[in-house]
Amino acid sequence: MVELHGWVTIRETYKVFFEEEKKIDLLVARIKEKINRLSWFKPEIKAQNGEWFLEFTLFSNSINPQIIEVFELYTWIGKEASGSYGLIYLYNDEDKNGKENQFQVFSLVRGVVRENKDSFLSPVIPTIEDKDELC
Repeated sequence: MVELHGWVTIRETYKVFFEEEKKIDLLVARIKEKINRLSWFKPEIKAQNGEWFLEFTLFSNSINPQIIEVFELYTWIGKEASGSYGLIYLYNDEDKNGKENQFQVFSLVRGVVRENKDSFLSPVIPTIEDKDELC
């Protein structure tokens, strides 16, 4: 099973400004266009208290096109809106690279996506679940 949880706060730049970002409306429109062109992943971009963001949760039996599009959009936002930041937590119990017992954490900071070690929920067994024991 694959479990994915994520969020991204949309920011035009990581430089500090004392005024509102000037191009945020254009940026949000471009992100909406990008989302509309995706085949599977259709998150809703939202605003609260003047801040734009995306949040999403997906569950599937395996890595699928929708999950791949999550990462494509996440990376694209980092390139187009370098001040954006966020996290994706991914758990894939069928991972082929030795990560089947841990959450993989992907951070978006200053336009760059990096994989980070999870110390909160991993290892999944025994942190979240007990080991299967035959009776």
